[in-house]
Order: sequence, then C-alpha cells, then structure tokens
Amino acid sequence: MKRTYAALSAAGTGRRNLLLLLLLLGMALLAYLLYGTARLQAMAQIREQADANLNRYILSLQHQLDRHKDLPRLLANQQQLIALLQDPDNPHKTDQANRYLAWVNDTMGATDSYLIATNGITLAASNWDQPRPFTGNDYSFRPYFQQAMEGGPGRYFALGNTSRVRGYFFSHPVMQGEEIIGVTVVKVDLEDVEEDWSDPLQDILVMDEDGVIFISTRAHWRFRTLGQLPGYEHILASRQYGNHELRQLQALAAGRPPALAGLLSEADVARIRASQRYGSAPLLPLDIVRREATAQGDLLLTLIDQPPSSDGLDPQPTGHYLLVSRLLPEAGMRVAVLASLRPLETSVFRTLAVGLTFYLVVAALALFLVARHRLKKRYEAELQRAHEALELRVEQRTRELTEANRRLQQEMEQHHQTQNQLIQTAKLAVLGQLSAGINHELSQPLTAIRHYADNGRKLLERGKAGSVATNLEEIAGLAGRMATILQPLREFARQNGDLGQSVNLQHLRQGVMVIMGSQLEQQGARIDWPDDLGGVWVRGDIGRLEQVLVNLISNALQAMAGQAEPRIEVGLCTTDEEVQLTLRDHGPGLAEHALEHIFEPFYTTKSAGLGLGLSISHRIVQSLDGRLEARNHPGGGALFTLTLKRTRAHEQEPR
Repeated sequence: MKRTYAALSAAGTGRRNLLLLLLLLGMALLAYLLYGTARLQAMAQIREQADANLNRYILSLQHQLDRHKDLPRLLANQQQLIALLQDPDNPHKTDQANRYLAWVNDTMGATDSYLIATNGITLAASNWDQPRPFTGNDYSFRPYFQQAMEGGPGRYFALGNTSRVRGYFFSHPVMQGEEIIGVTVVKVDLEDVEEDWSDPLQDILVMDEDGVIFISTRAHWRFRTLGQLPGYEHILASRQYGNHELRQLQALAAGRPPALAGLLSEADVARIRASQRYGSAPLLPLDIVRREATAQGDLLLTLIDQPPSSDGLDPQPTGHYLLVSRLLPEAGMRVAVLASLRPLETSVFRTLAVGLTFYLVVAALALFLVARHRLKKRYEAELQRAHEALELRVEQRTRELTEANRRLQQEMEQHHQTQNQLIQTAKLAVLGQLSAGINHELSQPLTAIRHYADNGRKLLERGKAGSVATNLEEIAGLAGRMATILQPLREFARQNGDLGQSVNLQHLRQGVMVIMGSQLEQQGARIDWPDDLGGVWVRGDIGRLEQVLVNLISNALQAMAGQAEPRIEVGLCTTDEEVQLTLRDHGPGLAEHALEHIFEPFYTTKSAGLGLGLSISHRIVQSLDGRLEARNHPGGGALFTLTLKRTRAHEQEPR
C-alpha cells in the first residue's frame, strides 16, 4: 500500500511539473508574439502621426516661403530701383531706393530687401540705416546672385554674411530689354516657423541639399551635419559655416542618399566654402547612431541628445527615434520629423503587461481547476454527509418555523380582537358620558311634558278643548326635541358605522355638545366653535368622529382643570380636497418627549387612565383616511389638528 501511494504521489508530481513547464513555454511564446504585434502596431501609429505632422510642417514652411517668393520679381520692375542701376553714383536715387526697399520690407514682413549691381556690390538695402547695412557689400559669391545673373529666379538658404542671421533668400534679375542690369534679393527669417513647431515628442529638422541642418527645434543641432564632411580643415578655413564646430556622426547607414547620410564630396566642400553659405560654422555631426532602416525607407535612430560637454567625455544614448523625411526639390531642402519611440516602448510594455497578466490569470485558473478536480473526489463523501445533516436540520427548523408562525397568527388574531374590544370599551366610556348628558337634557322636557299633561287633564275637566289641543302640540314638540337628544345615543349603539357617508360638521358639533354639555357646565368651560360649520361636509362616520372629538375635548378639560374660565378654541381650514379642524386648549401643553409617543397605546402622562384614548382616536382617524397630529401652540397650550377628506354638500349623511 505504501509503495502504491508513493508511486501515485510521484506520478502526480511529474504531471504537475510537466504542466508548469508547458505553462512557462506558452508564456514565452505569447510574450514573443505580443511583442512583435504590439511593436508593429505602435510603430505604424507613430509613423502615421509623424507623417501627418511632416505634411503639416511642410505646408507651414511652404506657406511662409510662398508669401515672399514673387516679391523679388515685383521689385525688379520698380522704376526707382531700375533708375539707381542706371545711375549707381546718384545719391538722390540711392536714398529713394533705400527708403522704398525699407517701406516694402516693412509692408511685406520680410527680413531684408536689397538691390545688387551686376558686379555683386549692393547698391541699396532696406537696412541702410542700421548699424550693419548691406550696402557696399559684395555678394557675388552667393549662389542666389549667380542664379539670377544666369537669367532666372534664385533660391538659397544661408547664414547672413553681414547680419549673422539665418535666412532664406529669393532673387530675380532686373532686365533692361534683353540685358541683365542688376539683381533684387529678399531675405525671409524662418525663426517664427521654427518656434511654432515645438512638440515634446517630435523634433523637426530642415536640411539643405548637402545635409547641413539649418532649421531645428533643438538649438544645439543648428549648423550640424548627419556625418563627417570630407575636407574638414578646408571648410574651417573658408568660414563657410561661421564659428560652429564640425563633428562626425558616430555611425552611417549604407545605401542612404548623400544628402541624408551626411557624405560630401571634395567638390561639394569646395562649393560650400566658395559660397560662404554658413560663414565659419564648424558643422558638427549630430550624435545619432542609426540602428536600422524601415520598410518605408525611414530610419530608426538612437539619439544622444546632449550638447557637447567641455570635459570631452562621450555622452550616453538617451532615446530611440524614428526619422521620417521628405525632399522639397524646388526649395532645395529636406524636411524631417524625428519622432520619439517612447510611446512605442510604453505601448509594447502595456500590451505585454496586460497580455501576460491575462495569461497568468488563465494559468492560475487552470491550476486551480486541476486542484479543485482533485479535491472534489475527496470532499464528495463529506459533502453528502453534510447535505443529509443539513436536510435534517432544515426539516426540523421548518417544523419549528411552522409552529412559530401558527402561534404568531393566533396572537395576531387575539391582538385584533383585543383591539376591537378596546375600541368598543372606549365607545362605552363615551356612551356613559353621553348617557349622563342625555339624562341632563331630558330632565327638563320630561318635567314640561308632565306639567302640560296635568294641565291638559284639568282643562278637559273644565271642558276647554282648545287649550287642551295647544298643550298637546307643546307635548309633541317636546317629544321631537327628546328624539333629537337621543340621536347620538343611537349612533353610539352601533359597533361599526359606514365609513363612506358624508358628515356635516354642524351636526357633528351638535352631537358633541349633547355629550359634553353636562361636563362643560360643571367645569364652567366653554368651546368657541367656528360659525360656518353648516356648509362643510366630510367623509367619515359621525359616531366615530364624535368619539374622537369627545376624547380630545375631555383631555383638554383635564389639562385645564383648576382654571377659573377654561376655554377651548376650535378652528376650521378648508381646501378643495381636505378639511382641517384644530382644537386648542390653554393648559400647560405637551412635554417634548411626550410628543413622540402620544399616540402609542398605553402611553399616558396622567395618574389615572390606561393611555388608550388618543391611541384609539388616532386609529379611528386613520381608518377614515385622515390624519390626527399633535403639537404645542406658540401661544401656549396643546394644539391637535384633525384632517379629513372633504365631500360635497349634496351628499347627505344618513340618520
């Protein structure tokens, strides 16, 4: 048995190890696939964005250049400039030409405008009144001058030989018949375009046909190259690029165009030196290590984005970039976007993290399911036993709950019966008060009837039949009055009334006064009723409403016991839907804690009584779809508000 268990355990361990190995291999394969897919997608997005931005930058640059490209041709036809070329030593014509060029320059927003004679000497310039004017300078070495002297328009970018400011030059020959007598030149500053191209994830490069960067969003890249220039010392001596130092690119990509790869021939170097295009700029190579070429012909670069250090230490690479470029042959330049690959790295990392996390979750779930399957057999017997025990407990508990429910229903029925008995008991208590009031009210009519009867007998003996008839009429009237007095007693004789009948408030008042008349007279109290009760009808049962008002008036009289002139004020407020009766006494009022429990059964603040009167009254009002509320009046005393549904006057209450 032990050997069998050990063998099974070893087999289980082997299966687990094999499963773990398969899971690790699957994770490695998934990571490889996710990396390749995510990198391709992210690279496509970056290139798409870079290409879109490249188009936008090219349009912006072309717009800036197109604004001024025709200006030299227009200037070449101006009479002031032609007159100066015909008489270059005339100071008056020179002044006119200078001022005219200054006006044109300010109006068109150009950087500089000037007029060159055929020998290359500047005769007039827009900056004639500046500290370093162009007038008198020899620009015969400039390609834009040479292009115009050949009979066509010229374009050229260079560092100003006098102003030391970068600019793009447009030129045009000034013709007199078939003869070229001079050249007009307009210089455009592109620094505004350079500032508008700021983007934290992309850099812009604009290079000339020799691969020299003359526009860049990074200042320390200007007048640098993409590779070592042959004839380096020769270029330095020519001061072609000003005082900028020339440095070599650390690695070159095979098969790149010379203008993009940064390779210049000796003839190119001689041409740049002769043109003095960039003054003495040293033309340092950018610290870019090319990694690979993409299928679209772009470059993936590793960029060392640090200015040259004074200690001579080599800087470290700081990021990877995608170089997307486009040649503008007419302008003689190449525009390139250098897009950071940080979003690619972030996207790839995010994809790997999500994919591998999902894989690990699935793998963990698979391991869990395997372990769960193994444990399932072990726990089946225990679960079966627990299930049987649970069924037994449920059956026992069901019997207990059934018995408890039966007892609860019995208690609820008993409670309902007790509640009805309490309501009837309260009605009987009110009935006792009603009987006392009726007894008091009937004593006078009965005495009068007896008196009229005695008089009638004597009148009959005397033969006065007319007087006897009068006495009988008086007796009939007194009998009708007694029937009216007995009406409340008939109402209270019923156990339950019709809750759907209409009750007139004046009739309700009369019934209440019959019941409470004796007690009010004994206590010397009075009730101030509204005058317009006869026109108001409410939905309810007159007997129950009399019971509620009798209870409220009795409580008010008890609260004012001992006062010389107790007074109860009844108010009336009506709307289209409801009727509110307010009953205010002038007693001490209700305690704050009593207001929260005043309608609860068996709650009382009096030494005598069960505390059921207000509770029963509250339930009666609720059964009539009304509300009974209690609060203290600001002027003192308790204030009870009885709200009932209003009915129409033509709905008569049954009697």
